[in-house]
Amino acid sequence: MVSIDPLRRAMGAFVTPRRPRPRALIVQHLGFSEAELETLAEVLRGVGRELGMELRLGEANGDLVLAEQDFVARVAPQVLGAFVDERPLLTIDCAAARVHDLHRRARWIHLDLVRQLQRIAQETSALTAAGSGLPASDSGFDSAFDSRQPGAAADRESDASSAQLLDRVRRGLVDLDEPPLAAGYGPGAVLSIDFARGTVLIDELAEQRLRVTRELPVLDDSAMPGMRARRRDLDLVAWDLAIAAHDRRLLHSPSDWWHTPLLALPRADIRRYTQQPQHLSLIRQLADGPRTPSELRRRCRVGVGDLRGFIQALLFLGIAQWLPAGQG
Repeated sequence: MVSIDPLRRAMGAFVTPRRPRPRALIVQHLGFSEAELETLAEVLRGVGRELGMELRLGEANGDLVLAEQDFVARVAPQVLGAFVDERPLLTIDCAAARVHDLHRRARWIHLDLVRQLQRIAQETSALTAAGSGLPASDSGFDSAFDSRQPGAAADRESDASSAQLLDRVRRGLVDLDEPPLAAGYGPGAVLSIDFARGTVLIDELAEQRLRVTRELPVLDDSAMPGMRARRRDLDLVAWDLAIAAHDRRLLHSPSDWWHTPLLALPRADIRRYTQQPQHLSLIRQLADGPRTPSELRRRCRVGVGDLRGFIQALLFLGIAQWLPAGQG
């Protein structure tokens, strides 16, 4: 999932007793009309009241990014990813929210934003400070965390479609005879995997949903990418799918995976898949010898959700493996 250091710093204001008023969280907006921004400003005030924080629209230097979904679909994933710069990304489908009743429109947007902020809180500790009304999470840095199994990072139960998708991708990475696979997020957001050729045709919007919002697609054998879909290598897409599967059971993980060492391949090089400094720091730690997830988190000060996604990707691509008991 995404790094939330800027947001965590902002939320620190809510738990500092010396400050009489917390600093507002700035929500940087993208792709909205002036009329839509007027509605959003009012809705954000209501969302903030419900969740125990202050949210304000801003044009720059935001703690979060709020974008219109149709605008997101028109922007290349690499461009949007560079702009978001690892901040939490919220999206709104203004077309779906355009009902004649202004009160109903505002209420629809309000509920959607609350849902998205709660999802972010389940994956990070960014929004859990000072009674924010959001679910508590252990995914931020906690100095006492490493001595216990991370309860909030327990495996999410995979639905049948997600489990089958991940299983077929894993098999297809080594078995060229695996039948082609199609999955997506709805019309215009489809990916099609040809295991024999080791390639993936992926719609721009599907790539956006996978790489930026970190959502797993749903299997759909009848879906087809559009004419403008681009071709990517299978291993690159497998890395992104594994990152998105951070909350599923880690591949071949033992019961006490948190304290089980991981061993990386000699001279493992992940720069083909990621240039994130955090990922490069983690792989350097593994290169120095077996490390448990607990040790990796402590040494690199990384959130559990981000760490799980990284480990999942290494396991999917065979870059690392669990050490048998007693060999750490």
